[in-house]
Amino acid sequence: MMQKWILLCGICLVGLKVHSQNFAIKSNILYDATTTINLGVEFALTDRLTLDISGNYNPWKFSQGEKEVDGTIIPEHTARLKYWMIQPELRLWTCEKFQGHFIGFHGQVGQFNVGGLTSLPGGWGDGTTGDDGEHIYDGVQYKRFQGWITGAGVSYGYHWMLTDRFSLEFTLGLGYAYLSYDKFGIQDSDLKEASKYMHYFGPTKAGITAVFMLK
Repeated sequence: MMQKWILLCGICLVGLKVHSQNFAIKSNILYDATTTINLGVEFALTDRLTLDISGNYNPWKFSQGEKEVDGTIIPEHTARLKYWMIQPELRLWTCEKFQGHFIGFHGQVGQFNVGGLTSLPGGWGDGTTGDDGEHIYDGVQYKRFQGWITGAGVSYGYHWMLTDRFSLEFTLGLGYAYLSYDKFGIQDSDLKEASKYMHYFGPTKAGITAVFMLK
């Protein structure tokens, strides 16, 4: 994982050297709210074309006490929302770079280790109902999922300049993602139950991002 962050920093430094007069450092406020460490950079390629690269990292684990969800008692366990993800995006601006509206074409790749999140609605995740019509508790409240994700999509965004140096950016993207993962029981000592994959279509990017411009 460290090599990936070194590579990302190297790309950032190259962009800073070549396009220091059209360079931005960014942080997604939505990801900040989920305690995800995130950093983004964006630099100009032409007058109307920019390259945005964002990296997200969440290493946290936390204890969960006994709780009842959907009538089922979930014992004390260690919950986690651990993942890293890199999202590069090529942006075409309708008027001028770093001003107003843009269309983006993004990719994404990452790994995740998520489970025991009893704060989510019952059954969220890997399905809720068996062939007999009864609940099978396979969601992220009751299980742990570990694997990787890759995908791509198209996004729309708006860049709102507040001062010469500071601005806000609003982004929403839709697309496709492929997930390959192993499913475990909720406790750390539980063995692997299955290996699965999933094709996902829907939102692939969202952001309310604070942007600091370097000129």
